[in-house]
Amino acid sequence: IGGVGEKAINERITFAHLAGARSCVMADIMPTSHDWWDSFRNKCTSLGLAAFRELGGVDIRSRDSMKDLGRVDVVHSTGIFYHLSSVPDALWSLRSIVGEYLITHTITFPKKVENEFGTVELPDCGVLFLPAMTEPERKVISKHYHDKFGSRSGWKDVNYMSPRPDDQATVQYVEYDELSCGPNWFFYSDNAFRALLRVCRFEILDEYKWQDHTLQVLCKPMS
Repeated sequence: IGGVGEKAINERITFAHLAGARSCVMADIMPTSHDWWDSFRNKCTSLGLAAFRELGGVDIRSRDSMKDLGRVDVVHSTGIFYHLSSVPDALWSLRSIVGEYLITHTITFPKKVENEFGTVELPDCGVLFLPAMTEPERKVISKHYHDKFGSRSGWKDVNYMSPRPDDQATVQYVEYDELSCGPNWFFYSDNAFRALLRVCRFEILDEYKWQDHTLQVLCKPMS
């Protein structure tokens, strides 16, 4: 779910198929007419794979939207939660289709970030609400990510991905009279994200921390 992405860079459907999955479904909030789907189809063709079942307009925030998926043995859904205004609701919605396992992740924030602009600390129970960053905090956090990732697309500046609430920025918090899934809304601490999974009745089986930046987890629904 949410696996198409720009240029299909992070899709995992082809990997699952090549690893032996009996059947695969790609679902994404983008309609199947969007050019991101073409990138995915082209990738499948380049690997000599037949087209997979496609479901466009699938919104992880809505259980009704995901009914066409039914129960799925293994659900892979990454790169989404930090773009959502209500992460617990979305995770609970996602749980409704997980048959055996869920592979997911989110951006997590370090306990302490310090540079020439100051210090930002996050307790183990903490979550950063990014629109609320003060100007000094924006400078600290922006420098942190610039040092880590340079000018890589998507990390141009925190003011781009998480603009000030009153900014007329390219990425908006409200679009078409609805809360948008374009900006970055929340960065969890590692502990807070684990707790969120447990609150939503998932048991964590394994995890992997990438560059002190994202926390990948393999989990299964609790009975």
